Amino acid sequence: MEPSRCSQGDEAKKRKLEASNSEESPFASDDMDLKALLDQHSQQMQRMQSQIDGLVATNGALQARLDQAESQAKEVNELRGKCDVLESRCDSLERSIQVLRKGVFWSYSAPDIPRSHWIEQGHNEEYAARFMEGCVERIKEDVEDIRNGEEDRCSCLDYCHLAGQMAVVLHDDALLPHFKELADAIQLSSGIQRINIDNVELRSSVLGILCPSMEGKVTEIDMRHIQFPGPDVVKCYEIIAASIRRNHALKRLTWIDNRIPSDEQADLLIKSIIDNRAIKHIRLQNSFNQSGVNGCRALAALMTCGRPFDLLNFRGNGLSGIDDLAAALATNPQLKELVMSGNELNDRDAELISEALKQNTNLQRLHLNLNSITSAGFENIRTAIYDPSSLNAMESCNHTCLVDCVKENEHRMTPRQRRNRKLYKLLSTRHLGGSNARHLNAELGGRNTPSSLCRRFFIVSNAIQAIKRQIRPRHFQLPTN
Repeated sequence: MEPSRCSQGDEAKKRKLEASNSEESPFASDDMDLKALLDQHSQQMQRMQSQIDGLVATNGALQARLDQAESQAKEVNELRGKCDVLESRCDSLERSIQVLRKGVFWSYSAPDIPRSHWIEQGHNEEYAARFMEGCVERIKEDVEDIRNGEEDRCSCLDYCHLAGQMAVVLHDDALLPHFKELADAIQLSSGIQRINIDNVELRSSVLGILCPSMEGKVTEIDMRHIQFPGPDVVKCYEIIAASIRRNHALKRLTWIDNRIPSDEQADLLIKSIIDNRAIKHIRLQNSFNQSGVNGCRALAALMTCGRPFDLLNFRGNGLSGIDDLAAALATNPQLKELVMSGNELNDRDAELISEALKQNTNLQRLHLNLNSITSAGFENIRTAIYDPSSLNAMESCNHTCLVDCVKENEHRMTPRQRRNRKLYKLLSTRHLGGSNARHLNAELGGRNTPSSLCRRFFIVSNAIQAIKRQIRPRHFQLPTN
C-alpha cells in the first residue's frame, strides 16, 4: 500500500530541513575555526610579548654591563697612564742612582780635546779654535751651573748664532764624554725648564746619551736646524720618539726646520706626541714636504686624537688639499689655537675652513696670514663669523674664534658678548634703513595682527635691551627713532 500524500509531504519537509542544516554546518565550523585561530594568535602574541620583555630586560642588563665595561676601560687607561708615569720616574731615579755611585765629590772628568784633533779631521784653524773649542767650553760651563743648581735651562747646544757662518756643528766621537757629563748633570737636576738644540748634527750615539736624561726632567724641548745623518736617521727618530713618549714632564715641543724624511718617521713622531698626555703646546714648523711627507695627515691625526691641545703650530709646511684637515676641524676638537700661516692655502681651502668654523666652538685663534688666499677667500671666512642675512644665520655664526685676517670677532670679549654685539649691529643697520619690520615679518612669520606685531616688538625690544647691557656705550649708541 502506497504511503499517503500527507506522510510523503512530511518526509519531504524532513529531508529539506536536514539538507538545510547540512548546508549551514560549514559556516558554523568556520566560526569555530576562526575563534580558535584568533585564540592561537593571541597566545602567540602573548608569548612574543613575553619574549620581547625578556629581550628588553636582557638588553638593559647588557647595556649596564657595557657601561660598566666602558667605565672600567676608562679606569684602566687612567691607571695605565699613571703606571707609565711611575715607570718613567723609576727609570729616571735608577739613572740618578747610577750617576751618584760614581762618587760624591764630583769634578768634570771629560778629557780636553786638543786643537790638533780637529785639524787632523780636515777642519781649518778657525773651525777648531772658534767653533769646536767654544763648543766644549759651553758644555762645561752649563754642566757646572746645572750641577750647582744655578741654571734651569740648557743652551750649550744652541748654535743658532753660527747660522750663516757654517752649515752645522758636525758630530765627532771625541765629544761623547762631554755629552755624557751634560746628561749626568741633567739627570741629577731637580728639573730643567728648557733645552735648546740648534744647528747641530746629531747621531744616535749622542741621542742615546742625552734623551734618557731628559725624561721626567725637561719641560720644554726646542730643536731647530738639526741634521740627522742618512744611514742613522731611522735610529735617531726611534730614540727621539721613545723619549718623547716617556717624558711625562714635557709640556712644550718645538721642532723647526728639521725636515722629516718620510711618512714613517712622521707617523712615529706624531704617535709619540699623542701618547704623551702631558704635551699641550706643539710647534712643528717647516718640517713637512708635501711631495714626500704629508703634513695634512699629521695635523689631522693630532686634531682627531681626542687630546686637548693649547697650540698646534704647522707654519710653513706646504699644506695643500686640506679636505681631511678641514673635516677634522669641523669635528670641534679640543684645540685652542691653530697656526697655518705660510702654507700656500688658496680660496678653495678658505671655503673649506669657513664651513668648518661654522661647526667649531672650541677654537679660539686661527692664523692664516702669508697664504695665497685672496680677499674673496677671506670674505668667505668672514661670512662664517658675521652673516647678516638673517637673525638665524647670525645666531649660528662662529662667535668664538679670532682669525688674524678677519676682524669681526673682537678681542677681550666673551663669545656671548660678541654674539650680542653682532645682533645689535644687524638690528641697528636695519633700523637706519627702515627695514626692521620687513625683515622681522619674513623671519618671524605670522599675520600683521595686533597680537603678532606686539609679539615681534616684544622680542626685538628684549633683544635690544639684552644687547645694550652687553655692549659698552662707547662702542655703540642705540637708535633714537
